[in-house]
Amino acid sequence: MTEEKPKDLFDEDEEFDPLEADDDVIDQEWMDDDNPYDTVDYPTMRNMPESMPGSGTRTMFTPAAQGSVAEAVRKLVDYNPARRQIFLNIIDMCRDGELASVVTEKVDALQKHNRSVFPAMTLCHMLERAGALEMEMPEVAEEHEDLEDGTTYLVIDEEVDPVWRSTEEGLAVHEELTQGREAREVILDRDNKYAEVYLAVMQAMDAAPCSREEIDNLTDTFDVVYHPRRYGTHFLDMLEKTDCCIWRDRAWHLTDLGHDLLPEVLAFCEQHMDDEPKQDEQKQEA
Repeated sequence: MTEEKPKDLFDEDEEFDPLEADDDVIDQEWMDDDNPYDTVDYPTMRNMPESMPGSGTRTMFTPAAQGSVAEAVRKLVDYNPARRQIFLNIIDMCRDGELASVVTEKVDALQKHNRSVFPAMTLCHMLERAGALEMEMPEVAEEHEDLEDGTTYLVIDEEVDPVWRSTEEGLAVHEELTQGREAREVILDRDNKYAEVYLAVMQAMDAAPCSREEIDNLTDTFDVVYHPRRYGTHFLDMLEKTDCCIWRDRAWHLTDLGHDLLPEVLAFCEQHMDDEPKQDEQKQEA
C-alpha cells in the first residue's frame, strides 16, 4: 500500500496567501531534512511552540504580539532560518529606499539557489508587519491642463512601483544580527564543547564549497559528536542560523562573517587545548 501525499491545500480559484496557511492541514512529515532545497520555509513553522503568541496567524510576528518592533523582527528572522539572510539583505538594500521592482529582482537572484514558497513581496510584507519596513506609495494620478479649452484632467498611472524603506528599528536589528554576536554565543559559549568541530567545518568551507556528505564525514572524525550524537547537519544549521554559512550553487559556502570569525574560533580552540593539560595536572595533584 502506497502512502498518499496531502491533497492540494488551496482551490485553483482561491487567491493564495502563504500567511493564511493552516498548520493542521499541511503535513510537515513531507519536509525532507536531508534535502537542502526542502527548506523549513513552508507557509508554516516546523515544531512551532504552542505557547507562542498568535501561533499560526499573520499576527504572530508583530510588535503587538512580541512587545516591540525589535523583538518582532528578531523572532521573524529566528523562526525562518532559511530566509534569515534574505530578510537581512532586504532590510539593508532598503535603508535608503528601494523600488519594489528592484527589490523583487534582487531577491529573486538571492533565492535562485535556495528556493522559497515566499515571493519577494510577501517577504517584504512580513517585514512590514514586523515593523522593519515601510511602504511609500507614489502618486497614481497626475493632473494635466488642456490649454485649448482651459480644462484640467487626471492621468492615471497604471504601473505603480512603490518604494520600500527600512525603519530605524529594522536597521538597528540588522546591525545587531550581522555583527557575529549570535555566532559567538553559539560557538564560543553555549555549544563550545564542539568548538573544534565548528572550526574544522568553517575551515573546510573556507577552503572550498562543501556538500552535506563531506561535512558529515568531517564531523564524524571527532569523538565528541557521538555523546550525545551530533551529525554534520547540526553544525550546518547552527552556522547558517548565525549567518556564518550559506547554501549556494548546490554547496555550502562560508560567508564573509564566517571568514571574519575564523581567527576568533581558532584562538579559542588553541586556548582550550592549552588549558586541558593544566586541568589534567591539577586533577593528578588532587
